[in-house]
Amino acid sequence: MCGACARVAPDWAGPMVSGPIRRASIARFLTEVCHGVKVGTFPGGWTVSRHTGAAQITLTFDELLDLAAPHSMAREWEYLDTALGDYTAVARPEEFSDYLPKEAAGHEDPDLVLTRSDMAPTHLRLAAFGLGLRTLKPHNVAVDFPHRLAPFRLVAVDGIVQGSAPLHGLP
Repeated sequence: MCGACARVAPDWAGPMVSGPIRRASIARFLTEVCHGVKVGTFPGGWTVSRHTGAAQITLTFDELLDLAAPHSMAREWEYLDTALGDYTAVARPEEFSDYLPKEAAGHEDPDLVLTRSDMAPTHLRLAAFGLGLRTLKPHNVAVDFPHRLAPFRLVAVDGIVQGSAPLHGLP
């Protein structure tokens, strides 16, 4: 989603989660870690269906995570880290590996999460991080993306993504 369409707000994660293969992979992951919903895809977005048959469409990554979060089975970061462990790095190079989300205004000593699954694809780590932010309500956390052309740390405070910090200058 490029944000050029006037009716759709730009998606900060768009370059990292767009495309039919990444959307489908995110849908499978969220269906696996969320009880009672099935996430599907369509060109440009996702669908979230409940076991009752009710379905909603979503065009942005944040909307998707907002719809899935009430159904998340995660009660701790370890659950999401373990779920990501089932995914290995994708065989083909990641598209937009040089893309960086907006810079975080501050990134003071956050707790690092999802530390055992850093080889999982970026789009799935983003999905797990975003779901954890909505489900676990952490105070000050971050997740590293070290295996990209432009490695970065994504920082969140009080469950809201603040932005990224380049990894090369961090301890």
